[in-house]
Amino acid sequence: MQSDEWVQQDVPGQDGVIEQARHRAEVVRDHVEHAIDLAERDGGPFDFLSIAIAAHCSVTYLRQHRDFAARIRALQATVPPEPADRQDAALRRRLADAQHRAAALGDRVAQLEAENARLRDRLAQTRRAVPVRLGPGARRPGTAR
Repeated sequence: MQSDEWVQQDVPGQDGVIEQARHRAEVVRDHVEHAIDLAERDGGPFDFLSIAIAAHCSVTYLRQHRDFAARIRALQATVPPEPADRQDAALRRRLADAQHRAAALGDRVAQLEAENARLRDRLAQTRRAVPVRLGPGARRPGTAR
């Protein structure tokens, strides 16, 4: 038996597996087509991950399939870049938020430092007010015998 004859021989159950694989490939292609059409109709998102999630396939499949990859890249090229004004406004807003938080934290630090100083003074007064009891024969520092 030559190798060509062996390939053509029917292996039990092989046709069913091949048919299932073909059917699954067709279903995935249909899902990807539908996901790309939806993204195009809705105006995005056009990234590979979003399309892959919508189509229930892998990103690798989309990148390796030439037609799908070309369509997705063509759609990505139609998306205008985000205007610089919008980016600047977002950065200014983040900076203003950070400055506001810094000012609030600075106020809180000043408040806690004032409370700390008040409690230290109170502790010092309490220590001075309590007489030190000395036992018999003990003397206070700085007193002569």
